[in-house]
Amino acid sequence: MSNSRMLLERTSTVGFIGLGAMGNHMFNNLVTSAAKSCSQFKSFAIFDVSENAMNREIQRHKTEHPLVPILKCSSPAEVATKASYIISMVPTSTHVQDVYTGENGVMSALKELDQEARAQTLCLDQSTIEQSASKAVALKMREVGADMMDAPVSGGVVGARDATLAIMVGGDEGSFERALPVLSPMARKVTHCGDLGTGLAAKISNNLLLGITMLGLSEATLLGRSLGVKPQVLADIINNSTGRCWSSETNHPDPAVKVGAASPPAHRNYEGGFVTKLAHKDLGLAVKAAEGAHVPLELGKRCEEVFKPLARGEEWANRDFSGVFQALSDLRAHAGPPQAAL
Repeated sequence: MSNSRMLLERTSTVGFIGLGAMGNHMFNNLVTSAAKSCSQFKSFAIFDVSENAMNREIQRHKTEHPLVPILKCSSPAEVATKASYIISMVPTSTHVQDVYTGENGVMSALKELDQEARAQTLCLDQSTIEQSASKAVALKMREVGADMMDAPVSGGVVGARDATLAIMVGGDEGSFERALPVLSPMARKVTHCGDLGTGLAAKISNNLLLGITMLGLSEATLLGRSLGVKPQVLADIINNSTGRCWSSETNHPDPAVKVGAASPPAHRNYEGGFVTKLAHKDLGLAVKAAEGAHVPLELGKRCEEVFKPLARGEEWANRDFSGVFQALSDLRAHAGPPQAAL
């Protein structure tokens, strides 16, 4: 293959690394968009540590979008040889470092490509990790001639499935314009937040509030129920009053409450959704960031402490974080009725 042809194929190929609970839906929306429109993207290169996850996506799109080629890769490095746009959606800083700067990582492949191919490469990490780790990896990518942006998402599994995510992007403004065609098919709104790391700063701040509102809603709901208000009546009052929030409207934690046409995880024994161990991870990132920035975080610290044992226990770690309501309910049941005053 000639160098010019290889460059052309790379620029029309999107690489996607990480096909987990969020990533598989995000990838599906990219493929669907490419199949339905005159997109500049003609093919996709994928990698996941799970062979089954890759095979599942390939089989799915052979049926749903047979004209869109999907290439299964053996490593992030192979993805980088085939795609000039590389998206990653992995759990932790260590995973991000492995994907980009580890053995068989993206950077190892870029070093073997010519300067033009490197300059065409734009990496978009959509993971939620420490700001400092993200910046360090991005600067290393810039050293080899590519660019990288942090582009974390908010909206959970439902937002990933329905392409209604909010994507917060940090990095070069010119690269942001290049990134829009590949980010927009996954999102309701894509926002450039500023320099490297600001996308993560916005995401961590948002998820700090998300954790606090879910915990507060769970406590308020348990209190109202305990004082004799029917769950649905209380939920309707909250959603038409000052307590209304995303958790109350979309992801209500009480299984006895119906919210709109959606079926929140509470209706499925808290399966699916934003798992508790990841919600706690984001709270921990916020607490750590606040300490470094000397920002008081009284509610945030307490919220992180409440979610910590749930995130580390077998019962709740991999279930939706709205399960904190059930955990509090169980705690109340075990405590028994209040004792009469002497």
